[in-house]
Amino acid sequence: MDQRFSKKERLRKRKEFQHVFDTGEKYGNDQLKIYAVSNGDSVSRLGLVVGKKFGNSPRRNRFKRILREAYRLNKSLLDNGADIVVIPRPGLTELTLKAIEENFKIILIQINNELKK
Repeated sequence: MDQRFSKKERLRKRKEFQHVFDTGEKYGNDQLKIYAVSNGDSVSRLGLVVGKKFGNSPRRNRFKRILREAYRLNKSLLDNGADIVVIPRPGLTELTLKAIEENFKIILIQINNELKK
């Protein structure tokens, strides 16, 4: 399986993000809020929204790097294509790949099960 995170796996346009917010289902826990919608394609796409309330730019960029890596390692959990937008909650304090990946993996499995229906 291809482990890379290519451009076709990213949400890049405002219209794409807005479609996920308008039509997507909400998932999450105390650390992450995730919107997901089936895209009818075989490739899942990831979008990240990290506002200034989350911290300064190094902190925001670190979170985005960690979350992209967590997605890249676990994207095989999604059987069908989905557009996913991830927003951190202000209570997120531990910025380690292991801590975020565990929560993210649980939510990806939940998204996959919901989108199969």
